[in-house]
Amino acid sequence: MVSVQAPANGVAAALSGVALVAVLAGCSGSSPAPKAAPAPTPSASAAPTASAASAASAVPTGDRTQELERLRAAVAAPARPFSASLSLESQDDQSYLRGNGTVNVSDVQTSSMGLDVLTTGESALQINTTTTRDAVYTQVEGAAWEKHGRRPGTVLVADHRPMVQALLERGPDAYRGLEKLPGMNGGLAYHLVGELPVAQVADGLGSTLRQRIAEHRIEQCDTDLLVDSAGRLSRLELTCAGDGYRAASSLSLAEYGPSYDIPVPSDL
Repeated sequence: MVSVQAPANGVAAALSGVALVAVLAGCSGSSPAPKAAPAPTPSASAAPTASAASAASAVPTGDRTQELERLRAAVAAPARPFSASLSLESQDDQSYLRGNGTVNVSDVQTSSMGLDVLTTGESALQINTTTTRDAVYTQVEGAAWEKHGRRPGTVLVADHRPMVQALLERGPDAYRGLEKLPGMNGGLAYHLVGELPVAQVADGLGSTLRQRIAEHRIEQCDTDLLVDSAGRLSRLELTCAGDGYRAASSLSLAEYGPSYDIPVPSDL
């Protein structure tokens, strides 16, 4: 999800549809941004394609009771700070966004992201964002960086643990077993799926998607979660559909490492 303080050139509508929070007061931005591949035309019938789901593969299931006990213990344990690579993709019939970067999940989350944003009827935009402890820096299409205040208490990655607990409360069928994780770190992840009320996944949706979902009176979202052995989020996919409308988002974390604060852009 993205919290936007003031829209600019349609960017607010597109950014508000993903599971990444950034506080944008406006969009103008200094040195050229790294060029990324153009974003494809949004389609309400197509699911996010950058998901880790295609790379993760199921492994033989052992003792499900013990696996569920370990999963519950992992998500109940105090969260430890970490950094990770982050990729996301979000779309509905009006907007599309994809991005890659780094996030630090700690008492105050910080990040550095490159985003491709496409809103229906407007040209695609490339946006760089850096979120520090007390500010958000934005750069649009290689223009000058702009600094904005950061709302206290905003997070960059939604807390997945209440979603895990809600899925487990729905019964053992929500747990689909262990899957292999892609990337250099590898390892195994617990896989959970099921429908959850929109209110329970709201932190994984931006304000614009939440508004559109409410307008179409959608009450449930398909939820797909991967949680690693340390209880950290590996993948969160949400699909909310009904009344001829469909919104889908995917957020993946990988390459976990030590916690560190993301610095301000070096080319300010």
